[in-house]
Amino acid sequence: MNAIDLLEIAPFQGSREHELFRELRARDGLAFNPEPDGPGFWSLVRYADISAAAREGQLFISGQGTQIKDRRAEGHGAPSVHNSDGTLHSRLRSIVMPGLSRSVVERRTEAFARIAEELVLAAPHGEAFDFVDRIAVRLPMLVIADMLGVPPEEAPALVDSANLMSDVNASDAEQAGARQHLFDYFRDLGALKRRQPADDLATLLVEADFPEGEEPQQLLDAYFMLLTIAGNETTRFLVTGGLAQLVRQGDYPLLRDHGELLPTATEEMCRFVSPVTHMRRTASADTVIAGQAIAKGDKVVLWFASGNHDEKMFREAGRLVLDRKPNPHMGFGIGPHFCLGAHLARLETRLLFEALGRHIETIELVGDPERLPSNWFTGWSAMKVRWQ
Repeated sequence: MNAIDLLEIAPFQGSREHELFRELRARDGLAFNPEPDGPGFWSLVRYADISAAAREGQLFISGQGTQIKDRRAEGHGAPSVHNSDGTLHSRLRSIVMPGLSRSVVERRTEAFARIAEELVLAAPHGEAFDFVDRIAVRLPMLVIADMLGVPPEEAPALVDSANLMSDVNASDAEQAGARQHLFDYFRDLGALKRRQPADDLATLLVEADFPEGEEPQQLLDAYFMLLTIAGNETTRFLVTGGLAQLVRQGDYPLLRDHGELLPTATEEMCRFVSPVTHMRRTASADTVIAGQAIAKGDKVVLWFASGNHDEKMFREAGRLVLDRKPNPHMGFGIGPHFCLGAHLARLETRLLFEALGRHIETIELVGDPERLPSNWFTGWSAMKVRWQ
């Protein structure tokens, strides 16, 4: 039996990861993946196994890290909501849930629609340009800046630091520098919001009653950093990968002319793209998955991208089915760590494709989109398009 190493970046960068996932799903039990500088990990690649483990937040914990490598994006201080469990996780999550609720997010629809419209209208017509640079990076950057209370002109530098934090090839030193830049910026922003409160997430955070037993400033640092990274990258990858597949299938005109498909199409893009390829958990006790004994302390990696393409769960899993119902995808995760920003990502995606439908008649890809060298995020560094 051929060994499959999911730490190798080349298959992901070459968009061949689903060939590997299909082979792994067809095998019995679980695959164990060695690590050159760690203990190795068990890969969960079938929808049913991933779903069951993700819902067991006490058995498969996040507090020991959600990256395969033993490091946390927020460093060694207090954990983020992303890297916490149990009561602490629930308390941290409850802090920003009111500010990211469907009703609150939808109140910003007009402002976010204007951002999407301006980006589409400002892009070149009739000549090739980079959709990632001109549209996909800027839309979520401006939206999350608005939500956080960050001046739009200061957002690009924050996104640069956020990109380094999620780069699986970045050195520890590079990530430490990016981390400190984010911490310093948001400490200044937090001080401003304490003096001048506003209707934004930054004010919500600095006024929060954080759980006892943790250093409040460290919790704030971690939270601001998480919102910056998660608020930018997932939506950027979702709209880029979604548009690419839509054009490849020849279905852009269908979505352009049938806006009523946008709600289901947005969910389907999230399933198909799976912006977060995987998340790691750690077993808190001995257990068994798919007949395989898992020991306490073992790393278990939930390959959401594989679960979202599991043929036993999704018909025509390898293409966008714009009216797919039901669509129980795990593109926003599943279980207690379900994405806090799901409503925001859905709204941004819908508004962008509405703007495209109003103004853009035809779209073609110019060459192949360039994938990021990452097995953590399904993302693109560049995608040339030409539209009219």
